[in-house]
Amino acid sequence: MRMAGRTLQLLGMGNLLVGLYVGLTEEQGMGPELTLLAVGSALFLLGRFLAGRAR
Repeated sequence: MRMAGRTLQLLGMGNLLVGLYVGLTEEQGMGPELTLLAVGSALFLLGRFLAGRAR
């Protein structure tokens, strides 16, 4: 369970980087950037919850 949590945290952080890239490179990138921010944050928090429960 801990490995799944850490993997979700990694995916969440990667998603945040993609969101930043989209926000900086696309002309109308604010909407997709905020969506990716929300999804990445949710993935990270879910992973943190799962990793914490495995201890």
